[in-house]
Amino acid sequence: MPKLYYTATSCGAASFISAFTAGVALDSEQVDIRSHVTSSGVDFYTVNPKGNVPALVLEDGTVLNENIAVQLWIADQKPGTIAPAPGTPERSVLLNALSYVATEVHPAVGSFFMPNAAADVTAFFRTRVNQKLTYLNDKFIGDRQFIVGDSFTVVDSYLYIVLSWTH
Repeated sequence: MPKLYYTATSCGAASFISAFTAGVALDSEQVDIRSHVTSSGVDFYTVNPKGNVPALVLEDGTVLNENIAVQLWIADQKPGTIAPAPGTPERSVLLNALSYVATEVHPAVGSFFMPNAAADVTAFFRTRVNQKLTYLNDKFIGDRQFIVGDSFTVVDSYLYIVLSWTH
């Protein structure tokens, strides 16, 4: 069975949420991202040399260690449950939104984890986050309940975790 390594407060948790929501069975184990030790005491660098989460180890030993790859692998195990089916226009729209969250929103919000940043740097990042979220709302969400389509998708799980960092 594939195994997902994640932390409860990182973007890796989005993969855990997506798998649970879609009904995809995975083994899972949390990682202390500061010490890089898993909850069972394994040096996480032996699992994923990059040291980042999520990391999904497939049954053949392949390691997926980027959020979009892990999220789409999960979605593809139960097509249509947590993402539109591959090859459809709706899937392309989902990939566009997922990429925006990964490349624009995640790094912008992640900038808040700079505890020693000067006040002007923090103000710059707050403005940047506001711009990214305004664009997301105006171009993707609008008056809909979900980011893409009419149901919860991998994009919603990812954005949920990223936005949880703002409080």
